[in-house]
Amino acid sequence: MAATVRGERREAGIGDDPFDLASADVNRARSRLPEVLVGALLVAVFALAGAWFYSTSTARVGYLAFRQSVERGDVVERADLVVYQLATDAPIAAMRASQLDEIVGKVALVDLAQGTLATTQHVADAADIPDGWGVVGLDLGPGEIPSFSLRPGHRVRVIDVGEATTDGAPVVLAEAAEIVEVADGNGRGRFIAITLEAAEGDRVVVAAARGDVRLIQVPEG
Repeated sequence: MAATVRGERREAGIGDDPFDLASADVNRARSRLPEVLVGALLVAVFALAGAWFYSTSTARVGYLAFRQSVERGDVVERADLVVYQLATDAPIAAMRASQLDEIVGKVALVDLAQGTLATTQHVADAADIPDGWGVVGLDLGPGEIPSFSLRPGHRVRVIDVGEATTDGAPVVLAEAAEIVEVADGNGRGRFIAITLEAAEGDRVVVAAARGDVRLIQVPEG
């Protein structure tokens, strides 16, 4: 009897087991395979796009820094410099690696510690400094300079307000130092480089380290 039923089912095109879902599951899985591949491809594309955006938004730029300490008055050499790769959205007032030739061979205006980023305010042309003279860089605020219109060629009297003479007057460190460079300071004033005799320069550096330097503009010549 069972054999007869199976035979009739075969003739009708019906399989042995009407509840066999294995073949249906396989077909369904195969039909979903392209969707899975497309999803994986989209994930990979978005991941690559995110990585590209991050790398471009944080692109690194090479900036010059001092590999070792350089003292005021020393000539800057290539061996004194190193390139730092920095990534930042903020502007950096430092010289880029492509400006190496603009600093090599110049004289340091101030003492420069190891790792300091190099700027044009740190150096001056060596040929502009006569024998027995020096150049000192001063970062001064609004109340420490006579005018924001100071420019190269002007002369200034350099005063140490932290010291006083026997009659109580401030100590004059230099009577008529010549300004050789003026640039924006640290956001509050001006960076001013002055040339003066080496002995006067030493005293000015000491007073500047205490924050006691003031400038008084005097007639040129």
